[in-house]
Amino acid sequence: MIRVAVISPYFNENIDVILECHASVARQTHPCLHVLVADGFPNSAADDWQVDHVKLPRTHGDLGSTPRLIGCYHAIGLGVDAVAFLDADNWYREDHIERLLALHKETGASFLSSNRMLCRLDGSVFGPCPNTTADRDIDTNCMMFMRAAFPILAQWCLMPRYAHPIGDQVMLHYVKAAGIKRAHRSDPSVYYRCGRADVYRRHGEPIPDGIKPSAGYRRAHELWVADGNPPIKCGW
Repeated sequence: MIRVAVISPYFNENIDVILECHASVARQTHPCLHVLVADGFPNSAADDWQVDHVKLPRTHGDLGSTPRLIGCYHAIGLGVDAVAFLDADNWYREDHIERLLALHKETGASFLSSNRMLCRLDGSVFGPCPNTTADRDIDTNCMMFMRAAFPILAQWCLMPRYAHPIGDQVMLHYVKAAGIKRAHRSDPSVYYRCGRADVYRRHGEPIPDGIKPSAGYRRAHELWVADGNPPIKCGW
């Protein structure tokens, strides 16, 4: 059986939200090792769950990139064959991992991805993300790396610091540049809580409390291009 680890960095999310994330990993039809990585603010409640709880002594301020990589290396050192990602405020459909592995078996691709279902902060569903395609705007939560793609994982920390707001698209750029075979499922199997105001505006809804300020996507892209990199296709 292919051994899969799901890496979930967390910062100061509510423990009930983190538990929902973990429960969705525990329900996967393909068994997974769940690695929770505390970015400087460990919650002791998770010590009693069936997870590997990695506790970092301080926060890194890079939107989860460093804890994500540390979680990957922890799992790879334990011998896993694939790593996937799930931020603490999101959750999987129960067959998410199984379907990506089936795609790997069918295509031989080492980078697998899916679409995501956009949700409100309260967990209710907007609908499938209209921007996700095989070549652009693949969210981190929708990615799986097989062993042949593991060398790319170091880019979570090697990318320029300004690039972390668009880190998922930077990672996709490095996957493409390395010539790694990719395969994508268009059906959504990740549930993603939307923390950006534009999604609510697009649906004609009031912006709820708890929406975070802009993460600086456009500025990060401008700096990325100014450094001589190719433009990244994003749906924002």
